[in-house]
Amino acid sequence: MQRPVNLIVMHKKMELSEPIKLEFTRENTIKLLLLGETPEKSPYSHKQIAEWCERFWNKYNDIDASEEIDNLMPVLADVETKWDLYLANTYTLDELQKGNFENVILPIEWFTEWLRDINA
Repeated sequence: MQRPVNLIVMHKKMELSEPIKLEFTRENTIKLLLLGETPEKSPYSHKQIAEWCERFWNKYNDIDASEEIDNLMPVLADVETKWDLYLANTYTLDELQKGNFENVILPIEWFTEWLRDINA
């Protein structure tokens, strides 16, 4: 039986992607999630989208943000968390430490759910 991967160790070893240079807004979050639904047409990888969501979440996590940003926070956290868990459940620790994962595609229905959550 494979031991659970320590996500912190995995994250420190994994190289970051070229950052998406979009402002942290609700509109850009929706834009990126829509692009995530069609990865074959997207200029950004799912890895880049997850990293953008993590940076957005980190920026506003410990401050009083607008209601619009506060409403996005659970979705931003879920995108990044599911990305990490998907990798941890799919690859070995050795693969996680050596791979770049730019071509990994998350389940498309997750993007549909995240968009639905934002628009609820």
